[in-house]
Amino acid sequence: MAYDYSAQNSITIKRLRANDSLTLSFDNNGIPLFQGVDAESGVVSPDWTKAANQPIRTPKVISSHGLAVALSNHTWTYNGVALKFSGAESSGWKADSTGKFQMNTTTGAIKIISNLASKTNIAGDTLIYSCVATVAGVEYNLTKDLPIVIQNIGASSYYLAILATTEQLTSKITSTSLQTKLYLGANEASDYYVKWYKDTAAWADKNGQKTITVGRGDVDGTQLFIAEVYKSSSDSQPLARSGIRIIDTADEFQVVCYISSANKEVDTGSPVTVSAKIVNMTTGATYSPSSAAWTMNIMDKENWKSLKSSSTNSISVTTTETDRNGNLYDVDVVAECNFN
Repeated sequence: MAYDYSAQNSITIKRLRANDSLTLSFDNNGIPLFQGVDAESGVVSPDWTKAANQPIRTPKVISSHGLAVALSNHTWTYNGVALKFSGAESSGWKADSTGKFQMNTTTGAIKIISNLASKTNIAGDTLIYSCVATVAGVEYNLTKDLPIVIQNIGASSYYLAILATTEQLTSKITSTSLQTKLYLGANEASDYYVKWYKDTAAWADKNGQKTITVGRGDVDGTQLFIAEVYKSSSDSQPLARSGIRIIDTADEFQVVCYISSANKEVDTGSPVTVSAKIVNMTTGATYSPSSAAWTMNIMDKENWKSLKSSSTNSISVTTTETDRNGNLYDVDVVAECNFN
């Protein structure tokens, strides 16, 4: 039979891959993302124009299945503006158009080469990294924030940083080192006493150690470690507090936090609900144990203290937690679950 018309189209049906979970973190060169500025003189410290003081952060992605991960399409934004790395390249580092940053074109690492703090910039900044991670021929888009702490400094101003040799543990990378660095005004301090916590539970065995080793046995999925520093072991009032999360990507179960409300950002009269679930990292399925004891905390990122807690797997973040002392703050929500 003869036909007057012929038409054709197609659609690709993708085969579902075995579930894989990718975790993005940043390795560091031992220099905190912290700058202080003297409100009167405008002097900034540390001086990031000096090579010895320049912080570097290198993206690191690990597959829960232990598969090789290739990163491409490295993109950085600074305070919401995309950085254009179009300048001169030297030893693998290419300058951006602002003259403040360099990116390693191979690894996607970023180096800060100019002072960000100033008399007019005394609040924290944010870098956002995005990339395409390719695993077993499948591409995933990944994004993660990288906060930069900027604050006014004075003779009595303290800031505490915790730096990890790696923030991700695996079946092969079984431990990490957590190093504290305390700054008094513009100078790094060396004489102080540290108390350590797992979440809010005291970890007395580590007290007095400025640097500790954390093994896989210390981390259940994801663990928050908090350090408090004191002038001496006999003092009761801490000088500063800081926290860091360590992830064991080889654990069978992980707690996953997600925004379950239609509203995604906190505003007056518009709270955000954060929920948590347990995920089997091998199958990717949500796991619902017969008995589970949940704890969720809204954490003040400035001093890592709990602003609000819940004994269920959801918590509402309101302006009560984000608006304090006339300022607007971001907060972290930490979830923990004990189950059989």
